[in-house]
Amino acid sequence: MTILAAEADFYPEDLWRERAPGTPRRPDSLWWCLHTKPRQEKAVARDLRAAGVAFYLPQILNEHHTPRGRAVKSLLPMFTGYIFLYGDDKDRMQAIQGNRLAGVLQVFDQEGLEQDLVRIHKLLSSGLPLVAEPRTLPGTFVRIKEGPLAGLEGKVSRRGNGDHFVAMVRFLSQGASVQLQDWQVEPIAAEIGA
Repeated sequence: MTILAAEADFYPEDLWRERAPGTPRRPDSLWWCLHTKPRQEKAVARDLRAAGVAFYLPQILNEHHTPRGRAVKSLLPMFTGYIFLYGDDKDRMQAIQGNRLAGVLQVFDQEGLEQDLVRIHKLLSSGLPLVAEPRTLPGTFVRIKEGPLAGLEGKVSRRGNGDHFVAMVRFLSQGASVQLQDWQVEPIAAEIGA
């Protein structure tokens, strides 16, 4: 297997250059959130760079040890399955043609997303050790948004390497769990059945 060199997490080089507040980077451009097919984030970034399309793919250093004790370091996308494109409709269509995307999410709060991305970029550029935080934290009550379990409400728990949706029978203090992805659930305000 070919080992690729570390790649830049954004393009162009001046994407994060300071500018006057309220001044758009390019008047005809918007932020788009590209939902990639599994393990395609870096390939999409390479395709966008080759096409000259601005993007941001925040990456975080992951370190683990093999069973023989060898340390392995890799740069992984901070938001698995997502890359942020900054461009116009032509740029968005260019990204879609690569057949590496599951979908394109429209961003309604452009200013808010950009502020969040600038914060993430500053954190990653600091050189401090960072840990990616899941959107739905264990203990949060959620409702499943789509799929065969749509509408079910329950609590998120942590088991092993992933978060699980738990449906409890409180009378028995037992239940069942299913592994979930953040995009499948939405937080709800109150405890189920309270």
